[in-house]
Parts: sequence; C-alpha cells; structure tokens
Amino acid sequence: MKLLSVVVAAAVATAASAYSILDETNFNSETQAGKWLVKYYSPTCPWSKRFAPVWQKVYEDLQDQLASKDVFFGEVDCKAFRALCDDADIDGYPTVVFYNEGVNKGEVPGGQTYEVLAGFAQGL
Repeated sequence: MKLLSVVVAAAVATAASAYSILDETNFNSETQAGKWLVKYYSPTCPWSKRFAPVWQKVYEDLQDQLASKDVFFGEVDCKAFRALCDDADIDGYPTVVFYNEGVNKGEVPGGQTYEVLAGFAQGL
C-alpha cells in the first residue's frame, strides 16, 4: 500500500509540473530537461488574449499524451519578465518557442492555430 501511495504521489507531481508559469527564478531549471513549448505573451495584448483559449485547449487535449513523452508547456509574461523575452528574441506576441533540453530551437512556425500547434506538439 505504501508503494502505491508513492507511485500515485509521483504521478500527481508529474502531472502538476506538465505546465509551468516561468519566470527568472525557474526558467532555466525547468526547461533544462525534456522538450518544452513556451508561450511568450503580454497580458494586455489583444492577440495574446485571443490566443489564450487556443493554447489552453491544446494543452488540455494533449497533456497526458505529451507528458509521457517528456513534452511540457510553459508560459512567460513578457510585461513582468522582459529580460526572458529579450533573451529569446521575442519581437511580437504571442510567440510559441520550442526548447529541447534547454536549447531554444526557434519559434513554432504558424504556431497560433490549434491545428498547427497540436500537430507540432504531437510530432515531438
């Protein structure tokens, strides 16, 4: 029974970490392991607001499938953490960037529609 509790706790911890709010204190440590899709956005940008439900739906629909492949989702608020956005060369919002083992592999091409983003994520 004790082993079952440990396994359940580990599964919950993994599921909880499949999505991260990234900032200057955790960005590097979080994105060092696995594959990451990171949304860079501004909370006051109309395009970011319009994209938010698409991003959320992709995550909700694919989180279980992708977590088993070490694919994680995160987001960076560029108004609050401008330096992170500058480091990633973000020049517009929203922008989704793919990271592999902490290395910026570039923007997800056309990554603002459900179909494109979900297809890219599933191909990882």
